[in-house]
Amino acid sequence: MKSALPARLAAHLAKSVGRMRRHYRRRLNQCQRDFSPHAVHALRVETRRALALLDLLDTLGGARGLRKSRKTFKQRLDAFDGLRDTQVQLELLQPLWRKFPGLKPLKKNLCSREKKLATRLKAEIKPVQQTSLNHRLKSLEQDLIHTAKTKKDPIPLALQSAFTRVLKQRSRVRCDSPPTIHRMRIAFKRFRYLCELLQSFQPAITNKRLAAMHDFQTAAGTIQDLETLLKRLERLANKERVSPEKLRLLQAELLRQQQAALNSFLPNLDLVLEFDPAQSQTSSSKLNP
Repeated sequence: MKSALPARLAAHLAKSVGRMRRHYRRRLNQCQRDFSPHAVHALRVETRRALALLDLLDTLGGARGLRKSRKTFKQRLDAFDGLRDTQVQLELLQPLWRKFPGLKPLKKNLCSREKKLATRLKAEIKPVQQTSLNHRLKSLEQDLIHTAKTKKDPIPLALQSAFTRVLKQRSRVRCDSPPTIHRMRIAFKRFRYLCELLQSFQPAITNKRLAAMHDFQTAAGTIQDLETLLKRLERLANKERVSPEKLRLLQAELLRQQQAALNSFLPNLDLVLEFDPAQSQTSSSKLNP
């Protein structure tokens, strides 16, 4: 490490790297056997947790192999974007197929896309060699175990820095722009994973607080999922043999759902302030009425 860390924190981070390495390998192996929505989602969650850990280590001073390892994880996360979006879209539409008959070509298109993307990814990730990545991560573990010790606590600054990025995106949110909500959600997601990673060092980060953070993130995610689906329907409108009238009815229903999600989420937008790590209390009146 380029910077010294408190002994307990260094040991915790070393164990976290080892645990992340094992969990990621397990999820990747599962995904190589099964590209189900659950397997894909679980792999992406582990990948984001790995990125959050590497980002934290970079904030704390950096270490060998960080940049290359982060690039590897980011490339693998991006590779699954299309498949994950398609699977989420199929899940959103599942309860609507009967309500909107005549949309079989649309369903066929999405199912075909899911299959093609899964087949392509299977060919791409099957030969992926973990040796190089594992070697870099194991070296990182050793760096942390043998790092010089210091009494200075870097955790508050790391958490506050991540939360400041959330607030920056919060200031840019526009009620009529789901993409601005999505960008805030991405920053918040990174902050949440960091809180999970450092929970044992911060009494204020309770399980109840983490659950509230997950709920806040999920509410914002629903808006983005519907936005992505609506954009796909726009692209498919002129390609599929679907009645324009029936497609418009489906789009109207999805817009209604998105507006309902926005109406539910936006009044609680400033709930994000309740997660400010600078606050000394473990909860607030909104989290614990």
